[in-house]
Amino acid sequence: MSSSVKISGSSLALVAPLDLTEACLATPAFRAIKNARPDLSPVILCPKSAVPFWSIHFAQILPYDETASAQQLAERFSSGTFHSAIILEDSRAARALSRLGIPQRLGRECAELKNLLSEPISIATAVGPPRHKVTLYLDLIDKIGCSTNNPANFSPPARLPRPQVPRIALAPDSDFGPSAQWPIESFHQFTELLAKTHEVEFFLVSLPGKSPATDALSQLLQKQKPSKGKKSQTGGDINLGNLLEMLPTFTALVGGNSTLIHLAAHLGLPTVALMGPHSPITHRPLGRIHEVLTTHAECSPCNLKKCPLDHRCLNELTPEAVTQATIRLLDAKPLQ
Repeated sequence: MSSSVKISGSSLALVAPLDLTEACLATPAFRAIKNARPDLSPVILCPKSAVPFWSIHFAQILPYDETASAQQLAERFSSGTFHSAIILEDSRAARALSRLGIPQRLGRECAELKNLLSEPISIATAVGPPRHKVTLYLDLIDKIGCSTNNPANFSPPARLPRPQVPRIALAPDSDFGPSAQWPIESFHQFTELLAKTHEVEFFLVSLPGKSPATDALSQLLQKQKPSKGKKSQTGGDINLGNLLEMLPTFTALVGGNSTLIHLAAHLGLPTVALMGPHSPITHRPLGRIHEVLTTHAECSPCNLKKCPLDHRCLNELTPEAVTQATIRLLDAKPLQ
């Protein structure tokens, strides 16, 4: 067990988290290594589907098939000579590096990673108020001698020019469960309120896959007579690459806590984050450009996927409050 350690060798494998929200939160930590240690050659190990995400910040990526076994991945990774590896979670890719006997395998000391690490790093539990989830990764990187205070670790890619007519992305679905979704009727009322005072275009966006809330809101918007606002929908099935290309074309995104809102923040897109069952302190999108709204319900944060009560944490969040927050983003200069 180590309390602090230095990365050995020059070839470093960074095992990417499988969950895209966790990938967003781990990126500043991985970038801190790259920025603090230009002598290293970090390589991102990630599923093939996640390559568009990681290629935003890293040139060296070793993709793999998500369905491959640990033994198959060990064969895949054996072509590279890694001196060290950073392992954040138990995964087949992490087990593959363990099988290969990578000399130095670093990660947080915990039961989950006990058999995968050569040097578990002990990190004391912080005393005081709750901290954002991103600190789980930043604390680890601090322990290996890489400063995490460089603003470049958090800088989003360059934004596209701001659209002349604001383009507002609506994200009514959440892969965190229905308890994280703002009611469809509230979304509908919000579009009516904003369209009365601002010339905007609304677009419905969702993660690849099923999007029942997005489909339901689409039907409501199609019945709505346009005033100053235009209602549109992103059509067809999209993959992660398409989504990452699409998000920067918007002016802002409005939605409940979800992977999508963290992806938008990762790209520097201002968001109106509607926090219900998740704490705005620990789960808000990264960055200071966002409007983070919560009703401070007495039962929140519960972090449950399905509300066992009356969903008051988001039912009580009014369309008027969301409209005013969106207007603040539209009036902010610059949004870049």
